[in-house]
Amino acid sequence: MGKPVEKVIEFDKENRRRRVSGFFVMFLAVLFAAVAIFVTAGISVSVLVQTASSDKEKAGGSSDGFQDVLYTMVDGKIVKQYLSEEDLIAEQQHVEELEKELEEERKAAEEIKNAGSVQGYVPPAGPKIVYLTFDDGPSEHTGRLLDVLKKYDVKATFFVTCAGANYRGMIKRASNEGHSIGLHTCSHNYANVYTNEDAFFAEINQVSNVVKEQTGKESKLIRFPGGSSNTVSAKYNKGIMSRLTEQVQAKGYAYFDWNVISGDAGGTTNADMVYNNIVYKLKGDYSIVLQHDIKGFSVDAVEKVIQFGKANGFTFKALDVNSPTAHHRVNN
Repeated sequence: MGKPVEKVIEFDKENRRRRVSGFFVMFLAVLFAAVAIFVTAGISVSVLVQTASSDKEKAGGSSDGFQDVLYTMVDGKIVKQYLSEEDLIAEQQHVEELEKELEEERKAAEEIKNAGSVQGYVPPAGPKIVYLTFDDGPSEHTGRLLDVLKKYDVKATFFVTCAGANYRGMIKRASNEGHSIGLHTCSHNYANVYTNEDAFFAEINQVSNVVKEQTGKESKLIRFPGGSSNTVSAKYNKGIMSRLTEQVQAKGYAYFDWNVISGDAGGTTNADMVYNNIVYKLKGDYSIVLQHDIKGFSVDAVEKVIQFGKANGFTFKALDVNSPTAHHRVNN
């Protein structure tokens, strides 16, 4: 009877050893699996962190890498370009500038539309060409005038003198922006200009040198101080205008008077009156408008004149040697 009991006891011990061994093997398997998962996860996280850090670095440190990537086509291939913070700021500024330009164009179109809606006004028939001309400058107001002309892409003509030496750079700017530069004598002093023919051409040569210095070009456009019809010249030299009008043309110059007067030379000092004086006198064929860019109030009227003209089918041009001249009757 003793041997069967011993066998049972040995059997139980063997079973316990096997169970303990099995549990230990399972524990080790679970432990190794957990370690493997942890190590794999750690590597993945590290890779992701490094990738994100690299992309962020390429994208200029921005928190949103997707917005910082620009795809462009180079030689038929799509190339990914990471934008820096400076690039992003520059791009945003460019977008804002475009939006501002569009808004200004919209406002300008609306202003032109409103300026042209004058009750009872009927535009004259014909090509309706307008030559805006400005005498006696350059001056402190010339830069502002050029800004307005540039805004509406309008070309004009400047008959300049030697005065306003501090603003002579405006002659160069006007020429560079497509405006015509004419000669209005150097001093605009009647006593000097109309003493005799030699004195007149000496004045023309002086102002011509200033223009060439600023523009690199010689001008063949002339406007006589007081116009070709002036009578004050008779005080200094009888018949000089009759002789000068012939002589300037013989020397290859073209001289210009005007057929629309703004009144800014003495008739008014009000921008609205200058505007009215001009727009209601615009002609169907061509209009050579006389203004002075040394008069701030006259410059103030130019934008409205342009708006009115564009709204009513007028075209603005600069004078050249082949343009109409609107010559006056010579009175001396």
